[in-house]
Amino acid sequence: MENTPRAPWPLASLLLLAGGTFLSVTTEMLPMGLLSSISHDLRVSESSVGLLVTGYALMVALFAAPLGRLTARLPRRALFVGTLMAYAGSNVAMAASVSYPIATVARLAGGLTHGVFWAMVAGYVARLVPPERLGRAVTVVFTGGTVAVLVGVPLGTGLGVAVGWRASFLLLAAATAVIALVASRLLPAMPGESSADETSLFRVLRTPSVAVVAVTTALTMLGYFAFYTYISPFLQASGVAETSLGPALFGYGVAGAVGLFLAGLLVDRRPRLAMLTGGSLLTAALAYLSIAPDGAVFAVAGLMVAGLALNGLAVLVQAAILRAAPPQAGDTASALNASAFNLGIGGGALLGGQVLAAAGTGALPMVAATLTAAGLIGVLYGRRDGFPALAG
Repeated sequence: MENTPRAPWPLASLLLLAGGTFLSVTTEMLPMGLLSSISHDLRVSESSVGLLVTGYALMVALFAAPLGRLTARLPRRALFVGTLMAYAGSNVAMAASVSYPIATVARLAGGLTHGVFWAMVAGYVARLVPPERLGRAVTVVFTGGTVAVLVGVPLGTGLGVAVGWRASFLLLAAATAVIALVASRLLPAMPGESSADETSLFRVLRTPSVAVVAVTTALTMLGYFAFYTYISPFLQASGVAETSLGPALFGYGVAGAVGLFLAGLLVDRRPRLAMLTGGSLLTAALAYLSIAPDGAVFAVAGLMVAGLALNGLAVLVQAAILRAAPPQAGDTASALNASAFNLGIGGGALLGGQVLAAAGTGALPMVAATLTAAGLIGVLYGRRDGFPALAG
């Protein structure tokens, strides 16, 4: 019997989607590097500018799932291009903001766009490749987010410091519009869900495998971002000089890229083993940081291990939710996971702030490790539903 030839690997399409994730993550994170500049220009406190980041994540947490459901019937290419243009518009509005309320509206609009984008993009990937290659395709697309952390945000921050923060947002908007134009020409057209295929949001959430993955995602991100949101004060308290924060975070990003690569090797072959290893490694790294001796080397080493584990887990849970979804409900399940992810980010920032105020930076890693350990229990529980040994 002749072997059935494999479908061509759609590298150009996957790279375009990765470009979208790069621009998406850069849009979300850019204000973090420009807090002081935006604060001074808009005449508000840095904590008020920080709320622009929190509000953005809150929009995703609240609306990714319902917006994903609302846009489920739309053609995928048109929706991808539309979300990129909406990102560009929100960044132009941010650059043109002459007051804090206008900036707030621009960021909230960006958050709504972010919810639609992440509800759609993984399902688009699933339509481009056969099931046995899904994990590797998701890994390629998620590389865009890692590159955003390593390159996009630092470059945008450097440009903002050199010529003004508004220029950074305008350049980001222009780059987004260019990728949207290329995608409109080169991405293959894919249909949305037909009315016959639609599965209600609550029915998808009640699917045991989807619920296990979503809860695991939320707990893991809640724990991790309770720590990572306040990484700068933690590192400084551990002996890292302020001038060394940039190199330390760059090392964290490089470790995350390694974690992404390793996850890509296992995500289609041994996804459960990869999840258990990644969750255990993340929890161990956070627990280590809670008891490590003072010193920059110890702190940065623990942070890099945590970054390696976390970036791998981000890919693994996204592939897991797509496999766990009922037939024809991949976009809805992906939207639920996007909500869970951002619920963890926003909730973690709030929780970490309370811990920081009450007990200081030293308490952050252990609180985080406790929650990521709870997420690891979800992986153990999901042996049959959510996190099987083989991708199937």
